[in-house]
Amino acid sequence: MILMLLAVLIIPFSDAIGKWLSSTYSPMQITFFRFLLQAVLIYFVARVLRKKIGAFKTIYLYLAFFISSCMFLLFWGLMYLPLANNIALFFIEPLVLTVLSIVFLKEKVTRALVIVLFVGLLGTMIIIRPNWSAYGTAAILPILAAIFYALYLMTIRVSKDIKDVLTMQFWIGIIASVFTSVLFLLAQPFDLEVLSFNKIDHSLWWLVFLLAVVTIVSQLLISNALYYANASLLASFQYLEIISATLLGWIIFNDIPDRLTMLGAIIVIFSGVYLIKVERNSKD
Repeated sequence: MILMLLAVLIIPFSDAIGKWLSSTYSPMQITFFRFLLQAVLIYFVARVLRKKIGAFKTIYLYLAFFISSCMFLLFWGLMYLPLANNIALFFIEPLVLTVLSIVFLKEKVTRALVIVLFVGLLGTMIIIRPNWSAYGTAAILPILAAIFYALYLMTIRVSKDIKDVLTMQFWIGIIASVFTSVLFLLAQPFDLEVLSFNKIDHSLWWLVFLLAVVTIVSQLLISNALYYANASLLASFQYLEIISATLLGWIIFNDIPDRLTMLGAIIVIFSGVYLIKVERNSKD
């Protein structure tokens, strides 16, 4: 549990770095750097640990598409939204994952589950309301990111072809880098700001490198935590991200979430924690 606690407390640092970089680079550019460096760093980590990178598998294509889309939408949202607001809206992800599991995996629907989903949706609407009036359609971006992340997790959940996390993350980094590179080329004639490749600022390379390191470390911490504790118990720790996100947003960007955003976040957090309890009881 200590590993998961460390992971969720440092994850918002990657969001803070992404928000800082968004003033210079486009969301797609940040996404490209993040996954390219992920592949490079994991390759060297594997060499140091003397672990062999496994062969490519088709499932990695879907995973790379889902997680790169999630990261792109999160970084896009961070261009406009305060750090804590962005993460608060992203907290709908466990609820989305439950809905997807009901629709595609035919998981059992109970009355408690329906109530939790309704309360979680209510909390999300409370968060969206002040953010919609202040930031417009940008408030939808972290919600779309949550949907893609839920698809990413669901794909991992149903796949029986994933055995090596290091190999999976390496190939995701490679595929996502190629995917974003193709989008750069296709978007050139349209001059879209969010898909542009801006001039490289060499003074920011240490931040780009730090972004990759933080995301890799957090993923490895989460992966190792799953060996020592129940996944549903660890999932409840995700909501602690709001603490470090709020502190970082206040210290670095002088952003403080309004009362309605915090109220909605609290409702979503409690519904998510209760959802985890309901799922745990159904398995017991």
